[in-house]
Amino acid sequence: MVNIIANPNVLSSQLFRADIFYDSGEHESGHDKANELLKQMKAEYRPIDYQLLGYERTRTLVRQLIPRNPQLDRPLVQTCHFFQRLTDNDETSVVLYIPHVEESAEMPFYHPKVSKLAFLHKWQLSNDVRPCPGMLSVSYTFFPDANELTTKLERTALRLLETVHKHGQGQLAGYEKKVHLDRIIPQKRYQDTYTTLKAKYGRHLSEQWVEVTDPGKHVFEDIGIAAFLVELWRDMYAVPESTIGDKAAFPGFVDIGCGNGVLTYILISEGYRGWGFDARERKTWSIFPAEVQNCLQQRLLVPEIFLSDTEGVKDSSWHNGIFDEYPGAFIVSNHADELTAWTPLLAYLNKSAFIAIPCCSHDLAGTRFRASPTTKSAKTRSNTTRRLPQQQQSPAEGEGATASDDSVIKSKHAPETGSLKRTAEQKKMPSAYSTLCSYVESLAEEVGFEAEQEVLRIPSTRNLCIVGRTRRAISEDACIRGDENKRDKVVDVVESELGNSVTAVGVEWIARAEKLAKKPGSGH
Repeated sequence: MVNIIANPNVLSSQLFRADIFYDSGEHESGHDKANELLKQMKAEYRPIDYQLLGYERTRTLVRQLIPRNPQLDRPLVQTCHFFQRLTDNDETSVVLYIPHVEESAEMPFYHPKVSKLAFLHKWQLSNDVRPCPGMLSVSYTFFPDANELTTKLERTALRLLETVHKHGQGQLAGYEKKVHLDRIIPQKRYQDTYTTLKAKYGRHLSEQWVEVTDPGKHVFEDIGIAAFLVELWRDMYAVPESTIGDKAAFPGFVDIGCGNGVLTYILISEGYRGWGFDARERKTWSIFPAEVQNCLQQRLLVPEIFLSDTEGVKDSSWHNGIFDEYPGAFIVSNHADELTAWTPLLAYLNKSAFIAIPCCSHDLAGTRFRASPTTKSAKTRSNTTRRLPQQQQSPAEGEGATASDDSVIKSKHAPETGSLKRTAEQKKMPSAYSTLCSYVESLAEEVGFEAEQEVLRIPSTRNLCIVGRTRRAISEDACIRGDENKRDKVVDVVESELGNSVTAVGVEWIARAEKLAKKPGSGH
């Protein structure tokens, strides 16, 4: 119940979160401190006092429910009381919600139109080791002007009970949360900025969408990424175009593989100087203001290490990946495909910070592949690195294989029945997406970044990002060698990962890039 109070979005998809204004459980050791806090609070945020006959009040919280769309619904302040009663045979708990409203007309859409709502938990006590039966119920107190139990209220009560029961069973089974959000940017800051950007750009971009793809996905996904970047840059730099305190002024950004350009458009419109490019122009670029269109270019990125070793192939439409337009520019790589693995390397060469949001898996030559979770150099340095299940060597592949190992060889191939059922070993394998993210993080660490991961709150299954904003300390010798040392390091990484010379890789990259530029642009 405490988790549901802190995370009301579990019960309603129309809610973002709850902001906790007061929690008596945080002041159990000092009532004077709690009373002093209450005196300082605004009257509308102070808890509504309530006593339940025969019960002891054990905890009180005051929260504000934050709706996902504040243009439709306003926030709602609630007092949440915990009550408990113990007898010889059972334990009874009541969690009471009291909205801070006077009449049903003031109640927002996302909350039942009742003046009070309570969860009753009743459990039998026993010394037996077996689980004791219990009961969970929901009760309403109606407003005087709305005292009818409607079908909607009945459905809401059932939904509340089902959700609480589901989460309770999960806890009982030992469920542990696998995805941890808001590790870099706090939830409140991100969601408040997202709400602001959504109100400014969401409807406008959706109505003017000219691609065949769904604007409901691409527009709001890019708004979410923009909100994250705005808050990240707020921590890293001063406000756009200025210097405050010890923070450095914003150096600009470059959106590599910018696709439809929506992210670039929002960031520029918010006052952040920068530009974006893609191998193919998109229809969406035409709906942006002229000053934004001038910052979107159709360019092929051919890394400088390839150009230097491939004589006579330079083209004015290519970019070498050294962004002198904005020295030290923050590199944004959002579903950049062939450029994803290159993102930390480009940031290293440019002395920049970066964010990479991987999607499709490509190696450093631009070829589709299934990434390993670490670079080859990292594997060499670590004796504890485990091979992926699909990389494990069977007896038939190693020395000493005999004819008796024929069954092992056959097991490598798909069964004759054509069954797609995965084996227990296959179920333990990390997904191609997770290994790609780990690989990009490993590349970042290979060139000295202290990589961070964050799961973004965006409408996409490809929602994990790698952020490189800090670097490990480097030796004095490396500082003296400077840019040349950086270039040599990147060459070593590329040749180590691909097992080929940088010259040969460059020829392959250029041929693939030119072929890519001739394809029609997609909506992303």
